[in-house]
Amino acid sequence: MYWYQNNNLLKNSSRALSLLMGSALLFWSCGSPSATKKTQKSTAIFSVDSFFNAEVNRLQQLNPAVLKSVSKDGEKEQRELKIGSWKNELSAFQAADISKNFDPSLYEIKAVDCVTEFTAKKKELQIQKLRIEFDKNEKVKHIHIDKKITNTLYDSQEKLDYYSDSLYRIVKLQDVQGLDANQYEIEGKFIPSKK
Repeated sequence: MYWYQNNNLLKNSSRALSLLMGSALLFWSCGSPSATKKTQKSTAIFSVDSFFNAEVNRLQQLNPAVLKSVSKDGEKEQRELKIGSWKNELSAFQAADISKNFDPSLYEIKAVDCVTEFTAKKKELQIQKLRIEFDKNEKVKHIHIDKKITNTLYDSQEKLDYYSDSLYRIVKLQDVQGLDANQYEIEGKFIPSKK
């Protein structure tokens, strides 16, 4: 699941500055005075890759049980299991990082009530939407990603959702030229540990 490659190397310092200012206003409205300084960095250049690297390490140590469902074209299978490699399990999320060589001219950025949303201005961009929702303690509560790949061989659309310590979901619709379209969904629900 390594589909995302960002080739944009342009920099736009005036828009980056306005992004930083918008982030400061966002977290001023979210509550604590310390939130502004700390979260400016995470939303201005929020690194999906770094966030999921930390999650992979944390989950690898915790080794939580997961109720995992996989469905393809309506057929569903579900099992309770332990994930052997969280790096592989969350690779689709990690690959959807827009922070590398970020160009603010390519995304419309909205920051309202502890939610920051990056929406692509061009339909050719693979990451069409990145939405990050923080809780009152400035921790990531939910990440939503809309991803799209269009080329001469196939069209692919993905919706990825990650709710910290709750569930993760990948829904993918792929239409390959000359074949029927297919859809699959992967969902993992974290099972609370019994003490």
